[in-house]
Amino acid sequence: VKLTETRNTSLRKSRVPAAKRLSEPTLMGNKQSVAELKKEEIEELASKTHYDKRELKQLYKQFSGEAPNGFIPKGDFNSLSELMGIKDKFITELVFNAFDKNRDGSISFSEFILAMSVMTRGTPEEKLEFAFSLFDVNHKGHITKDELVKIVDSLYKMLGDLVSLQGEEYDTPEKLVDKIFTDMDVTKEGRLTLDKYKSGALKDPAIVQGLALF
Repeated sequence: VKLTETRNTSLRKSRVPAAKRLSEPTLMGNKQSVAELKKEEIEELASKTHYDKRELKQLYKQFSGEAPNGFIPKGDFNSLSELMGIKDKFITELVFNAFDKNRDGSISFSEFILAMSVMTRGTPEEKLEFAFSLFDVNHKGHITKDELVKIVDSLYKMLGDLVSLQGEEYDTPEKLVDKIFTDMDVTKEGRLTLDKYKSGALKDPAIVQGLALF
């Protein structure tokens, strides 16, 4: 969810969400490739993303110029994440796993463009679903309090923000996570499912502003 001031909510420091630091549609380098996407592939991606066919063709040329084998190996992902302003190794790992939907240790053009579409142009609900997949460290379908504390701790170190909600400061990861679980974990199970996360965040977007990467 994009960081905004909601219900007297503010950030001690303002920042540009990481994905927005990338120019569009130039998401990677300027190298070009003669390879082309098949017509049916373009049509499928255009139907599933917020990019039009012209943008997809341009993005594919740039992607294949950077990744001539057709995929980005895990070892090469660090440089891309730095372009997005993500320098923390743990957060980089989370982002990579959120992109790598089939868990094969590499990112194809389809996986890359589907994720970037959500990060840069997605609806609030799409962004919440992507964020949940990013925070679901072990792909269990839920997030525990300990997992979220570790994530928020890395975000605080990377972004250096002090979060205030309704005039109350959350200067430690534990305080922010306690607030999130108090408001979202309505069944008091000690874990957040996607439904709980989406319901709580859509009801009060301010709750998850401290977790926003995009």
